[in-house]
Amino acid sequence: MRKKQIAGKLMIGLLAVLYMGCLQPAVMAAPVIANMPHKADGSRITRNQSVPKGMPGDVVVKTKTPAVQPAAKTEPAKPAVQTVQPVPKTEPVKSAVPAVQPVPKTEPVKPAVPAVKPVPKAKPAKPVATGVAAAKLPTKPPGWETGKQKKEKEKEREKTPGKEKKQEQVKSVYQVGDKGWKIKQAQQYLLKLGFDPDETDGRFTKSTRKALRKFQKKYKLKETGNLDNATYEELKFQVEAKEYGGNVATTKILKTAAQYKGVRYVFGGTTPSGFDCSGYVQYVFAKNGIRLTRTADTQALEGKYVSRKALKPGDLVFFTTYEPGASHVGIYAGNNKFWNATSSRGVMLSDLTDSYWGPRYYTARRILTGR
Repeated sequence: MRKKQIAGKLMIGLLAVLYMGCLQPAVMAAPVIANMPHKADGSRITRNQSVPKGMPGDVVVKTKTPAVQPAAKTEPAKPAVQTVQPVPKTEPVKSAVPAVQPVPKTEPVKPAVPAVKPVPKAKPAKPVATGVAAAKLPTKPPGWETGKQKKEKEKEREKTPGKEKKQEQVKSVYQVGDKGWKIKQAQQYLLKLGFDPDETDGRFTKSTRKALRKFQKKYKLKETGNLDNATYEELKFQVEAKEYGGNVATTKILKTAAQYKGVRYVFGGTTPSGFDCSGYVQYVFAKNGIRLTRTADTQALEGKYVSRKALKPGDLVFFTTYEPGASHVGIYAGNNKFWNATSSRGVMLSDLTDSYWGPRYYTARRILTGR
């Protein structure tokens, strides 16, 4: 019984709900009549309305929007990676530098200077032999002159540097009244040796003749008072000897030379700790106050030339050894012996006529004037 009551109440409630749901829209919504004048509350306006001349300013005219066209079917999107197209072959880029045009062949320019004729090939120099047979005796050692050569030298002396003068005729003998450069040079030599000629201007006067006679008498020459070649050469030699300090006794030189017997050979040596040939000769003469140059080739130009037959103790003797000309020197001691510094045995007394030194003899010079 009770269940029936409950069911009846539920039914009634359900029906009430349904009824209320149907009536509520009609009560709540205002009636709207399309295209009819109406008030804000939805009630109709029944009286006639005046038609306005224009649309009010606040009315926005809605424009028709185009109908949306249905979207076309789209194909599925292709992947972003594009297929690599083959690169077309391109020709190599040419350089911006213009192509070098071939230079047209031109004829060789002829030089303004005349062409030099080809020098004929010189024959190769023969090597210097060191054997005994290779050493040749000099045909013209230093100091040896022919009459023709002497005349040529005298002509050369006539020229004064920096001035042009007429060449005077060189005489073999000068007398009072003559003039010339040779007379002037002889007067200067006489003055240096203490024989005052009064003038040194190149004029041969009686005072010059008087001075020459005194000189000739002292040095055992012909007392003519004239200036001949023999007197002139002796004047020159005595002046050079005085400058060297050559007025020394021969015995002193030879004694000094013998003191260093056995001293070893040293190339370039100039002291008793070791000598070479020219260093030995220079040292021996320097111990006696005589100044000589350093090398054999320059010592061969000092003093006065003497022949091999006229050698005297104290003279310098020269030889050709490792090179042409005077390349070895010694001090003549008499009897064909001479002191020298050898590379094999040091300072020793050698023989001028043996198989080694004989063919290599070159020349001799006289430095000493002591008698």
